[in-house]
Amino acid sequence: MTYIEPTLWAQKQFGQAHLNDPRRTQRLVTLAASLAEQPGVPVSKLIISPAEMEGAYRFIRNEQIKAEDIAEAGFYVTAQEALEQQTLLALEDTTSLSYSHRSIRDELGHSNQGNRHRAMFVHSTLLFAPDTQSVIGLIEQQRWTRDIEKRGQRHQHATRPYK
Repeated sequence: MTYIEPTLWAQKQFGQAHLNDPRRTQRLVTLAASLAEQPGVPVSKLIISPAEMEGAYRFIRNEQIKAEDIAEAGFYVTAQEALEQQTLLALEDTTSLSYSHRSIRDELGHSNQGNRHRAMFVHSTLLFAPDTQSVIGLIEQQRWTRDIEKRGQRHQHATRPYK
């Protein structure tokens, strides 16, 4: 498996992201590199300067930056690298991201963990090259939430009309 330095990886993955301002793209690259250098560490605990921390939070809160634009930049790089491979495996997984914190509850749908928890579901497809034993990258990701109004209606599916 090939290792790539986090800053080079971040530049390769996100350096061409179309975020309508080159400073936003550079902030994305910097933030992605910091997160890659410290996997599993939340933004609030990253070892970065106070100015970088403030820039990271401004980036995250910026409503003009869409998750789809960031994702598409990475998907494009993965698609280009996939063209160089003879054999690829598409590994798929669906997971739920469950939260109970009030600050995000209104933006999420219901989960299977009771009324206090809210969740977003994510279905990801990762390309893997078995010949080189290397991960090519994320090629697709779908995100959705369940309608809170429909919570508890799963067992009523037999009575609903088929369309």
